[in-house]
Amino acid sequence: MTKDTLPFVLSTDGMPMANISNVLLQQEILLESGTNELEVLVFQVGRFTFGINVAKVREVLPRPEMTALPQAHPSVLGVFQLRNKVVPCVSLREHLQIQGDAGEDQQVILTDFNQMQTAFTVDAVARIHRVSWEKIMAVPAVMATGRMPITAVGQVDGQLVSMLDFEMIADQITEKTLREDAVDNPHELPRERLRIVVADDSVTVRQAMTAMLSASGYTQIQAFENGKLCWDWLESQWQAKQKLSLIADLLISDVEMPQIDGFHLTKRVKDHPGLCKLPVLLYSSIVTPDNAKKGEAVGADAQISKPELHRVVAIADELILGRPVTPATGNPVPRPAAPAPAPQPPKPAAAAPAARPAPPPAPAAPPAPSPVAPADQEDSAFNSNLLNTFRMELKERTEELGEWIVAETHDRRALLRTLHSVKSASQVVPLHEVSQAVHQMEEIAQNQQLEVPEIIGYLARLTDWLILLSMNRQPLDELLKRCPDLAASAAN
Repeated sequence: MTKDTLPFVLSTDGMPMANISNVLLQQEILLESGTNELEVLVFQVGRFTFGINVAKVREVLPRPEMTALPQAHPSVLGVFQLRNKVVPCVSLREHLQIQGDAGEDQQVILTDFNQMQTAFTVDAVARIHRVSWEKIMAVPAVMATGRMPITAVGQVDGQLVSMLDFEMIADQITEKTLREDAVDNPHELPRERLRIVVADDSVTVRQAMTAMLSASGYTQIQAFENGKLCWDWLESQWQAKQKLSLIADLLISDVEMPQIDGFHLTKRVKDHPGLCKLPVLLYSSIVTPDNAKKGEAVGADAQISKPELHRVVAIADELILGRPVTPATGNPVPRPAAPAPAPQPPKPAAAAPAARPAPPPAPAAPPAPSPVAPADQEDSAFNSNLLNTFRMELKERTEELGEWIVAETHDRRALLRTLHSVKSASQVVPLHEVSQAVHQMEEIAQNQQLEVPEIIGYLARLTDWLILLSMNRQPLDELLKRCPDLAASAAN
């Protein structure tokens, strides 16, 4: 590590703290402590004092030199390279519209969540404080109506510290990126002849994925609504053809799916004598380090988060070529044990079969969405079409939530699976208000101290609002303004 990238040395409540990156990279210790405490990194932007949960922080750095990105969000200053990773950097001053001169001594907080590393410039970093969760309060109403994305207010060392919602900021910045259509083909791959299999239980995510791939030239896509259907198809195709090149060139799979999840699907593929060389890209909103390790363990070739839809095509190109995926803002996983094969030139057109055998009919799926808008149409047409699909899926998911509410027994894992599907779909539309509300509900559902009747109370509020969104009878903007603040209710 060079002198310019050495992290700052901070202290926690008077105790000397070693190199902050070493401490933060071992944050699992904090998560497992069971002390009902968190550690808050306090920092300044202008005259404002903010905080961030240390569990989301990787390290603190001096502000590096950056390379500007054309057509980036106005808050994005550019990118810089850190230990072979290209990291995007966001100006909190710019994003929060805080006036004044930033000065020359800005620092950078490198965050790690949603399987993305993102840097944020701040004016000064103070110290890390260990705080009881009892000292973290809901956002006062006067602050909740402001422009700053704040999740809570903490009593830290005798002062009130606003906890910034970094996930919301990341969503707002990536919203434009999610609406991109065609992706260039720098390797001149014959994308139209390559076969991609997609497994995701969200019809909205499947449509968004299919639209992105198709617009970029990958037109041979076989999509399945869960891992079991996908595996059954792959296995039957192998029995019929006995040749991987006639079946698929890439598998893209969600992690959280009913019947067979993405980890188990990947393991089955990698353990199969004939399918084991099929590259697998896991695509999920699951963000924990443990899940990234699980992806590695089962042999996934790369892993990215669902807000990174724009990266799928480029990663697909690299994996199909047999190249290791270059780390960017996510956490791609290197190819397992055996060295990757040397890149092979694309097969000439004559080598392709005259006609691809039709796959066996897939089991019944949810109602088919409207046709995906072609790449040369306006973004608004694409987004309108995707929004309609999202509403269709939302109708089905709210029925599942309603059934959970009135069930005699309540399986929290089943509830979390449905909430995950709603959040995943909302992230690719994108509708931040929905993903944020569902994220709050996930936190409530995972709180083992809450009894089921309490959870049902919060869930009923969320479900009623989601039903209104699915009905499409009121202006979307008006409905989004009525998003329930479940976190504030739970805090009270």
